Amino acid sequence: MHWVFKTLLVLIVLVGAAALGINWYLSTSDAREPSRVAYLEHCVGCHGVGLEGSETGLPLIAPKLAYGDAVPKLMASITEQHEYLPADLSPSMVKALALYIAERRQQLPSIVESHRHQIPEGVVQSQYHNFTVELVAELTSGPYAIEPLPDGRILVSEKVRGLSVVDAQGIQGELVEGTPRIWSEIIHVRGSYVGLGQMLDVELHPEFLTNGWIYFSHADRCQLDCGTPWPRSMVRVVRGRLADNQWVDQEVIWSVHKDNYTVVPDGVAGGRLAFDGNGDLYVTVGGKSTYDNLHVMDTPYGKIHRVHGDGRIPTDNPFWASDDENTAASTRNTVWSYGHRTTQGLSTDPRTGLIWSTEMGPRGGDEVNKIVGGGNYGWPLYTNGLDYDAEPISIGEDLGLDFPLSETILPVVDFTPAPSLSNFVFHSGDQFPAWENDLLVGSLRAQTLFRIRIENDEVVEQERLLTQFGRIRDVEMGFDGLVYVLLEHGEGGSLVRLAPL
Repeated sequence: MHWVFKTLLVLIVLVGAAALGINWYLSTSDAREPSRVAYLEHCVGCHGVGLEGSETGLPLIAPKLAYGDAVPKLMASITEQHEYLPADLSPSMVKALALYIAERRQQLPSIVESHRHQIPEGVVQSQYHNFTVELVAELTSGPYAIEPLPDGRILVSEKVRGLSVVDAQGIQGELVEGTPRIWSEIIHVRGSYVGLGQMLDVELHPEFLTNGWIYFSHADRCQLDCGTPWPRSMVRVVRGRLADNQWVDQEVIWSVHKDNYTVVPDGVAGGRLAFDGNGDLYVTVGGKSTYDNLHVMDTPYGKIHRVHGDGRIPTDNPFWASDDENTAASTRNTVWSYGHRTTQGLSTDPRTGLIWSTEMGPRGGDEVNKIVGGGNYGWPLYTNGLDYDAEPISIGEDLGLDFPLSETILPVVDFTPAPSLSNFVFHSGDQFPAWENDLLVGSLRAQTLFRIRIENDEVVEQERLLTQFGRIRDVEMGFDGLVYVLLEHGEGGSLVRLAPL
């Protein structure tokens, strides 16, 4: 028994040391980031540690820069106006330096800092409407999605707890009973849950008032029944009804063979839901696998899937094939579009009934996309972002992907630097009439709520309605015409609304 005790003690010490090492590595990663190191080596003497400038160099935080502040303009300025820089400074490092400057100018916080939130007091002024931000409810744990109900209540999904309801007075009720199991996190790192088996999105059927159907997505988890000793998970969609805080009449609407379940954490699962104008349901799945599967139609990863509202598969889906042409694990029949990285937002344009998405890039290259059936959205061969080590993204080439850019669907809006776009909504309601049909887009790292006006698939206006606000997980329209915003911070969350003056 003595040797057993010693063995356990050694294991405890090793696990503790590993945890401390991981925590140190993550907490110091920003200080070791290559573009920051390059800036301190080559630029700080003239432009200052905080971009404030010096006697020999202009401030880079000035409202306007002589050569422009977009990343391509900054890159041109670095190469054309700074002849003393090393000749071997690679084009990717020049871009990384431009991204570093642009990120500082936009006051993008670190991931840890982004978990701080501040609900503004008083009047917030914007181009068309002034408004206030009202706290509706403080939430128990880290949330993922909200869905307002016609009676003024709001459904809330919390990643490691499940589904609950906030009443019209802002009181969060107990968890809805009878839903599929939601699992606690495996580890909590830098304010984020890392786990397998989380709750994801929640969405009402377009005819909810008559049929009562509520849809939600979650990362379904298996272990021994997957044939492995460790847990794996995958996005699954169910629908059911609420009856006195009970989940009843459950039906599985979209799921995949357990061969497609993976150990990749649920943070990249996606699972966003939206109905188009015909009542068909769309489901996002992120890169919850190795990237070589994103362009393989028989796998679910890096794709947006489409089914009828009752789970039947439309035979006009772009890659549909008969049963005798498919394997049991194939998901090609539900694939609608592919080549997505991490689609964190999905919404329907009320004018056309078509689906749009927001997608996170790496360091740069966040996108707003119009989703086209059969469309290839390019990742990981094409992106405007860089890898986090300041090197070009070479994944697509390494995997042997070979298709011209002209065969991909380009983003309608590109965000470089990347604000970490989350979910969004097309504004519809009479409380803020001048925002009608504008996209209200949340972001995580940037803590910003964007308003984007798109006409004929081109951006004609872009405004930051709220900045330094908090990590925005979801934005939804209430049946009262108000805008509801969901914040996550640390181990909790806040539900707020924008109210006009």
